[in-house]
Amino acid sequence: MHELLDSGDLRDLSLGVRRVLDDAGLPDVTIFASGGLGEEDVARLLGDGAPIDGFGIGSKLGVSVDAPFLDMAYKLVSFDGRPVLKLSAGKATLPGSKQVWRRSEGGLFAGDVIALAVEDGPPGAESLLRPAMTGGERVETGTLEEARVRVAAQRAALAPDHRRLDAAPYPVEVSSELDSLREIVGSRLRMRSGEAAQLDPTGGEGQ
Repeated sequence: MHELLDSGDLRDLSLGVRRVLDDAGLPDVTIFASGGLGEEDVARLLGDGAPIDGFGIGSKLGVSVDAPFLDMAYKLVSFDGRPVLKLSAGKATLPGSKQVWRRSEGGLFAGDVIALAVEDGPPGAESLLRPAMTGGERVETGTLEEARVRVAAQRAALAPDHRRLDAAPYPVEVSSELDSLREIVGSRLRMRSGEAAQLDPTGGEGQ
């Protein structure tokens, strides 16, 4: 058996997990860590005394340093009809099915709003999310040339401040309804995590 860690301060978490496991009479349960790790991370963690028995190395082993890669992860936002989220430091998510609305002013993008899928968007805003698959079948999204034209038009709609090398942050906000849902679900999860702290110090429940 092993305990998997993939978020937060891996050194502190591994020390906490090892202590809980040993106190529970489970010294044979190993601790396995992953999450965008490279050889420098492994050396640092072991050098800092982290009681980690194994490491999962993926992206930084599968590609060379000078070959860009897109690091992505699938996160649940709803389970069995109820909204869920993740609270891990630096990896917190937003609960529930969502839509992204883009506002424009004077022909340029003015900012995006992340909202719940059931919400109405701001007046005049354009919805950005479209189905990619329906019934297990990929939805037709157009030709490669159409994609090129669309991307070029979207880039041209970015304000000059957002196209510089030292670009200004693009404004993205969360709707009040989504923010309220995040607080409600987060409060419930923190309460449950506090009650189960002795069993799961990583806060993994509900992630």
